Amino acid sequence: MKQVLSLLLIVFTSYYSVAQISYDGITGKGLRFKSKDNSFYLKYRTRIQPRWDFEYVPDAHSFQNRAFMKRARLKFDGYFINENLRYKIEYDVVGGYVRDAAIKYRMGNFDIWFGQTKLPGNRERVVSSGDLQLVDRSIFNRHFTLDRDIGVQLHHHFYIGNVYIRDIYAVSAGDGILDNRMSDGVSVTGKLEVLLFGKFANKGDYRFADLLREPKPKLSIAAYVDFNKSAYKDRGHVGIDLDSKADLLLMGFDLFFKYRGYSALLEVGQRKITDGSPLVYDNQGDVIGSYYAGWGMNFQTAYVLKSNWEFTGRYANTVPDAITPNRIIEDFTFGISKYINKHSFKIQTDFTFRKTQGVADAYIGRIQVEFQF
Repeated sequence: MKQVLSLLLIVFTSYYSVAQISYDGITGKGLRFKSKDNSFYLKYRTRIQPRWDFEYVPDAHSFQNRAFMKRARLKFDGYFINENLRYKIEYDVVGGYVRDAAIKYRMGNFDIWFGQTKLPGNRERVVSSGDLQLVDRSIFNRHFTLDRDIGVQLHHHFYIGNVYIRDIYAVSAGDGILDNRMSDGVSVTGKLEVLLFGKFANKGDYRFADLLREPKPKLSIAAYVDFNKSAYKDRGHVGIDLDSKADLLLMGFDLFFKYRGYSALLEVGQRKITDGSPLVYDNQGDVIGSYYAGWGMNFQTAYVLKSNWEFTGRYANTVPDAITPNRIIEDFTFGISKYINKHSFKIQTDFTFRKTQGVADAYIGRIQVEFQF
């Protein structure tokens, strides 16, 4: 944390006399510095998510709650030398580590990224946690996300008539972040997105809630695949270290729609073990763990009133392979959000009824405030 504060101090003092400084108020656009010759640009943003969770299990007569800081982030992004050479850094104050650190170079309709950032997986994960329409991501995302990794990505886009198409490719270490050990694995990811009716307003295909009330229907359809060779974590890039190796194939599909305040998201994903069983055995032949193989889905639909109150419903599940010790989980969620200043300042609450195979049903309530500047 001291290093981050020192960096902020150096940046602010170094560019105060030579840069244009601007701030538009509480809009989430942050504090911006630009050199007079336009050879350097820095945007600094910060956001916090204080949260309170409640859980009640009737069969066990158990009630628990916890209040905590879910997220607190510092974000730096901009360009240097020219506008085609960009950078992004995101620091997690709560966890005390760097989440994103990447350099990006643009050449026409191609972008090359190198560093640590999100892989092109399920839409719910790629959408920032600050732009969600419920308090947090779904149980589907927990088990089938690719999350972040370190490597190279190629982003490309083009049009066919009015149809906007984006294709993304990534080659990464396959071990996720906060894991710098040597390994013999590698992850290869590809994603294709088709925006059938053209672009969404203000990059709205990666912002939940139709706050801009799209005047015409907008629909994005995407499919992705990831092959993670010699993975040793139970979910590939994330999860429990199983002290084993397996080749994991993750395939997914999502659909996202917006129109006049209404929005709908559908995600489906499946993970397979391509070189054997998902079970992990010890030297005596006993099962000591398993990779998370199976499938899951997330469907959520919502409507934003003109007063910027939004009502959201979600159904999400995870269905692991029967051979594994993992359990089927189903979540039924209803949420209410009040957008005071779009996603930059909002209050959200949701209520979930959770059914878990072989475990007592649970009722979960959550409330959260999102603040960004």
